[in-house]
Amino acid sequence: MTKIAAHANPVRRPVPSFMLRVSLDDVEGEDNFEQLWTKRVGDDRFEVCCIPFFAYDLALGDVVRADAGTGYVIRSVEQRSGNGVVRVAVGRREDVDAMHLRLHDLLGKLEYLHEWFAPGYVAVSLEPGRSHDEFFAGLAELGDAVEVERILT
Repeated sequence: MTKIAAHANPVRRPVPSFMLRVSLDDVEGEDNFEQLWTKRVGDDRFEVCCIPFFAYDLALGDVVRADAGTGYVIRSVEQRSGNGVVRVAVGRREDVDAMHLRLHDLLGKLEYLHEWFAPGYVAVSLEPGRSHDEFFAGLAELGDAVEVERILT
C-alpha cells in the first residue's frame, strides 16, 4: 500500500502551486512518498515551498528537477537554498502535550519557520547566516523528552 505524507500548512503557499513527490526509501518496504508544495520556476524546475518532514537532502527554497516522465517525483536537487532542516520528535506519548507547548513557545519566540506534522513532530528551517545557538540551547533544555535530527546543517 502506498503512503503519502502531506503538508497541511506549508510555510509558503505559492499561487499557483505545484505538488511534487519525493520517494522515501526503506520505510516499511513499501512505496512511500512525501508530497511537497513547490513553485514552478522552469519547465522541469521547481522551488520547494515547505519544510520536508521525512525527505533527506532537501530544504525549504531548494530548486529541484521533476517532470511528467517521473510522475513528478523529484529526480535531483539543482540548486541549494543554503537552508538547513532540524526535525524534533517527542519520544514519549505522555510528554507530547507539554513538549508541544514548549516547542511552540521556543519557535515563536525565536521566529523560526516551522511546520507541524503532528503535535509531537515538527520540522524547522534553519536560515543561513543566522546563529542557531539559542535554538539548540532551548532544545537541550527539553532533555531526553525530544529527539533532534539535523539535516543539511
